[in-house]
Amino acid sequence: VHYPVALMSLLGIAQMIVRPRECLTGPATVLIILFCLIWIPMLFASAGAYDLARATETSILYLHFLPAAYFVLGACRVIAVFRLVTAGTAILLIFVGFDAFVQLIWRVDLFGYPYDDGILKGVFYPKQRLGLFLAVLAPVYIDAIVRWCRHFPRLWLLLVPIVIVILMSLKRSAWIMLFVGMSAYLVLFLQHHQLQIHKLRLLPIVVVIATAIVTVVANPTLQDRLYISSGIFSNDPVTTEEATAHRVSLWKTGYTMFVDNWFVGVGPRGYRYAYANYARDDDFWLNRNGGGQTHPHLLLLEVAVETGVLGLVGLFSFYAQLGRELLARRSQGIPVWLLCAAIAWFPLNAHLAFYGSYWSTLMWLLVPIGLAAGEDEATDQIDTESS
Repeated sequence: VHYPVALMSLLGIAQMIVRPRECLTGPATVLIILFCLIWIPMLFASAGAYDLARATETSILYLHFLPAAYFVLGACRVIAVFRLVTAGTAILLIFVGFDAFVQLIWRVDLFGYPYDDGILKGVFYPKQRLGLFLAVLAPVYIDAIVRWCRHFPRLWLLLVPIVIVILMSLKRSAWIMLFVGMSAYLVLFLQHHQLQIHKLRLLPIVVVIATAIVTVVANPTLQDRLYISSGIFSNDPVTTEEATAHRVSLWKTGYTMFVDNWFVGVGPRGYRYAYANYARDDDFWLNRNGGGQTHPHLLLLEVAVETGVLGLVGLFSFYAQLGRELLARRSQGIPVWLLCAAIAWFPLNAHLAFYGSYWSTLMWLLVPIGLAAGEDEATDQIDTESS
């Protein structure tokens, strides 16, 4: 993935040099502001980082996301490109979901990857990223199905396998993102179409909910995961620790780091290097691998630990600006791409690293596509031609 992103970054730099004035107009300005709200705190945090070399490298390399995003923004402002990207993404999601569904039924997917340890991994095997990928892009998937149902009414049945696959990925972060995404999409859908809840087509909603319930009831592995997860509400520290997959230890250590480095943090990606000095003697992760973890597995805490209060101010300002852009585009259509971006950086996400290249790459693709969708020539997101 780094090669196409690097190519887009080079093309973006070329566009900025050839047409510098366009960087300061319309969505391009918003994109630059959003990026700076995240990157500038990283830069300040690098100066006093726990590991200066790693923090500086992370901050410098992070810069390439801006011209890459700028290129994506420029490309997707062309309506034909935007429709191709949106429809292509929806089709890709359908394929990934179908492939995982095949893996669930026949214990092997279309590429021969096995159904391993009762966890659906699909095309991402052996990584457990299937549920995260599908959940964060669920609004795009749902919106495509809703639009295509105008011409092919039975296509709403495609919602059923995607829900089953996300549940069977056994990723709790994916479940949270799916719930947040579907709830937000429903609210935006009702607002855009000026509908009341009782005027919705209830059959698809009922079938999806029933599918989720049956999936839970019929699968012991999923039941066990839900039962263990319910322990997060327990007053017993041991039960809570197990329910969070021993992330409480990570959070406690992260909080101690933040208190000691509250203004600019320990530096981007510096959590792992400071872990041993701040963890307790009986820390689960130190006893397990001797070095702790790479990040605290809680988005908001990770930003606080690694870039301090300055990073939190930048992040909350980012949320405010992104929310403003999302709400401003409601009259033109449901801003599904910006909604996906908001879900990807939902404050309580506990999966991949915030400053890591994998999730950052996804985020800085979602944001420019979402900003491009607000352009006058690109508001009609998906139609029959693009399918």
